[in-house]
Amino acid sequence: MTGLIALFARHRVAANLMMMLMILAGAWGIQKLNTQFFPTFELDVITIHVTWSGAAAEDVERSVILPIEEELKSLTEVDTLYATAKQGSASLRLELKENSDVDILLDEVKQKIDNVRSELPDDIEEPRVQKVIRYESIASLLLTSDKGSLIELRPLARQFEHELLALGISKIDFQGMPDQEISIQLSATQLHSLGMTMNQIAGVIRQRSQDLPAGIAAREDGSRQIRSLSQQRDVEGFRQLPLITEQEGRLIRLGDVADIKWQSKDGQRWLSYGDQAAILIKLRRTESDDTLSAARTLNEWLERTRPQLPPGIELLAFDERWQPIKQRINLLLKNGMGGLVLVVCILFLFLNARVAFWVTVGIPVSFLATLAVLYGIGGSINMISLFGLIMALGIIVDDAIVVGEDSLTHLQRGENGLQAAIGGAHRMLPPVTASSLTTIAAFLPLLLIGGTIGNILIDIPTVVICVIVASLVECFLILPGHLHHSLHNASDLKPSALRLRLESTFNSFRDGPFRTLVRTAIQFRASTLAAAIMLFTISLGLLAGGQLKFTFFPVVERESMSASVQFVAGSPPEQVNRFLNHLEQTLYEAEASLDTDLVRMAYQQHRSASFTRNSLSSNGDELGSLQIELTPLDGRSIRNSALIKAWRERIQVPAGVEKFVINVQSAGPPGKPIDVKLTGSNIDGLKSASLAVQTLLKTYPGLSNVDDDLPYGKSQLIYQLTPAGKASGLTLQNVGRQLRAAFDGLEIQSFYQNQDEVEVRLQLTDSERDRLSAVEQLPILLPDGTTTPLSNVVSFSAKRGLDTLARVDRQLAISVTADLDESTANANEIIAALKQGPLDEISAEYGIGYSFEGKDRRQRETLADMRTGLILALTLIFIILAWVFASYSWPLAVMLAIPLGLTGAIFGHFLMGMNLTILSLFGFFGLSGIVINDSIVLITFYKKLRQQGESAEQAIVNAACARLRAVLLTSLTTIAGLTPILFETSMQAQFLIPMAAAIVFGLAYGTVLILLVVPSVLMFIESGRKRLGRTVSSPTTV
Repeated sequence: MTGLIALFARHRVAANLMMMLMILAGAWGIQKLNTQFFPTFELDVITIHVTWSGAAAEDVERSVILPIEEELKSLTEVDTLYATAKQGSASLRLELKENSDVDILLDEVKQKIDNVRSELPDDIEEPRVQKVIRYESIASLLLTSDKGSLIELRPLARQFEHELLALGISKIDFQGMPDQEISIQLSATQLHSLGMTMNQIAGVIRQRSQDLPAGIAAREDGSRQIRSLSQQRDVEGFRQLPLITEQEGRLIRLGDVADIKWQSKDGQRWLSYGDQAAILIKLRRTESDDTLSAARTLNEWLERTRPQLPPGIELLAFDERWQPIKQRINLLLKNGMGGLVLVVCILFLFLNARVAFWVTVGIPVSFLATLAVLYGIGGSINMISLFGLIMALGIIVDDAIVVGEDSLTHLQRGENGLQAAIGGAHRMLPPVTASSLTTIAAFLPLLLIGGTIGNILIDIPTVVICVIVASLVECFLILPGHLHHSLHNASDLKPSALRLRLESTFNSFRDGPFRTLVRTAIQFRASTLAAAIMLFTISLGLLAGGQLKFTFFPVVERESMSASVQFVAGSPPEQVNRFLNHLEQTLYEAEASLDTDLVRMAYQQHRSASFTRNSLSSNGDELGSLQIELTPLDGRSIRNSALIKAWRERIQVPAGVEKFVINVQSAGPPGKPIDVKLTGSNIDGLKSASLAVQTLLKTYPGLSNVDDDLPYGKSQLIYQLTPAGKASGLTLQNVGRQLRAAFDGLEIQSFYQNQDEVEVRLQLTDSERDRLSAVEQLPILLPDGTTTPLSNVVSFSAKRGLDTLARVDRQLAISVTADLDESTANANEIIAALKQGPLDEISAEYGIGYSFEGKDRRQRETLADMRTGLILALTLIFIILAWVFASYSWPLAVMLAIPLGLTGAIFGHFLMGMNLTILSLFGFFGLSGIVINDSIVLITFYKKLRQQGESAEQAIVNAACARLRAVLLTSLTTIAGLTPILFETSMQAQFLIPMAAAIVFGLAYGTVLILLVVPSVLMFIESGRKRLGRTVSSPTTV
């Protein structure tokens, strides 16, 4: 390594060529790096979806989910298996363990579903097994008109889809554009008069409405394809379709006995903007697509399209995810530039201008090299990686400062430029390499944190480690060459009058007050160490006494929120719509009361609602929601919570509302702050326990939206065969199929019109499906071929049903969740209080088990990984230091700075009034590596002086004074790099501030620790070594 350093220092262009190579690599990386808000953090997931039309949730669980779960239990790569039974469908979600081969596992799951297919009901649709391909939102467009109907907006939406896909947008999703069908409706009376069942009529229609190829004829005459084109594709065609034909000439067409109409399918959601029909167009990108590039494509398309819209048509853009990304990136760049200016000012203040200039040049060079590596390993430009770069601003110059300052000192002593540059690099190679390795060792365990949190925050250690490696290359291969060619001898320094005054002032401080302070600290070393330990103990007291609380991952609010409502089953849609109108009216009243523009837009979503931020939406006549887009958070003083409070004061919840929730969307890891999972074998017991837990949670201040994921559903009619039905030979399965055909309908065929798939469905008339009395008159086909009214063969009993049944890892489960106001309550304190008895009592009373999921589970997993990482980091640091110092005792003096250095970080959080977070802990890890770097250089210099014959006390004092400038410079540059973000007021950057506080305050305190406490500890060690008859070992090299 020393030969390589000398080669680059002597060569006329080698340093510049290496610098150009790093710059070019970085420029290439910048062009290729993807831009997004957070890193991609979701784990691999495989889903299984099974449709069983008309089946209740209980039937779906028993007949579909249980057999599939049993078949899948042998898969060892599945971390968690979630299963949900809903009316008419089953969904299974397999979350895979990290580093699993998802494609191989996908094939295994498909094979197992094929194996279990024979055990599933015959009339289910083919199970769909697929790997989840994630798409990120770019923006949403609301297509609306004050004149046109939904039917008129539909072709325009399809046209926009075609244009945007052609421009490179990866995926377009629609909401409020219901699927279409041709509904053929017959009454029970008509079925009786015809003497036919639904299945028989469906068979006739299928036979007479189809396109059939019949081969190729007349090959010698040019060949002709023979085919029939009899499939009907409009209402009139089906009306004219013959249903019954007889030799006597009797003809009954389908339109003679059935009401046929083109309509939206049952159960479809629709949107309204004001009193206007609307279609929501969602633009999405793949995780590898660049957000800002997709945004440019969208904006250019909007500029071209809006002037060409027909009169009365509006195209409103909102939820533009690229805008907050751009704003946050600009915010961090602004803070980064501010930190860079402070770093450069400090360099020029403490160092000679030429040395400071070449040290400064190393900052962009190392950064660009880091960006090239980041692209190479699949990283991206996001909030976390940018923060990692800002945090590295001060670290990146530490190595160059030490090398440059040592070279400058020897140049001032009379060495020539080449000798000083090479000598400085050679002398500082062992301590600088060791300090870099210890910093890497501190950050390395953070790469081992698994799960969602690890995926989100992994960019911080990745960026810092890349920066350290790049800075090592820069300070040993590039910087010596630059110093050699710009400084030939001491006369080239040409210090200005200001520089001379600064040097004189600094030297006076170093040789006067500071030297006296170090001597005093050494003389009273027991008191010095006791004072440090006392402050550390006080800081721990702040944690133990609850003065400092821990919030795992602070909420990063966005500008979107929703209000969702569920009325009791059977409530008319008009009642839901009236309440949605009331919600919208009171929202604008609340906005007016705050005298600020807060609401950018709001639209209503009918027949659909989602009651948690991460759940799938539910559909039904009793459901509805108001979707709201707010103005940017950083452009207003009123927070979302103030608007919600004013809004809730004006909302009058009517009778019949079963559930009402206001949710604010947030970025970051999924999951609720309070999430209690209840497990058991009896669903009624679980529901009763859930209600008890909800009552308990509502007693804690700061909790809102307390709810579970097992809502009561529609009332059920349980049918049984009467004695007459059994005597006729009917089976429950046979009756069930006929009932499903009548009420859910039979899909006869489907066809495409433009890009829309249209189903042809046969079913009872709306009036008969909507009235219980008509059910009893439904004709049922008996085994002998005759028909009889349903009431003759079946009896009914009523039962309250369940909308959804959830299972986790093959157990029935209910999740009771709540949102938390972090300004008034702490999730960890509430969970601790729940664990102290109340939940145990509920568990014992209802015979159920419980566990904490959501963010608490991620917190437990992450903290367990961090504890393992802490042991690994400390072990690696000790090994590195023991190798450098060839001693087992001296590393302890250096490492003592780690726990004591945390004192400053803890006091910093307390002074700024902020809670500890997961990012604070990341800061603690980083601080552990940074705070000992200067100690390494200090002790290395101390060893050199001892080997030259100085006494222990004299060597310690001289070493502290000699390295004062380097210690102050390396600490102040790191502090300066993070100071702007420490005082950032933007709401979107608040979650990053705890990490900056941990490093800034910890390093500021750590500097005092290094200059005063570490020398005192060294004297203790030297005294002990002297008593044991040992002396300083011979010089060692790394």
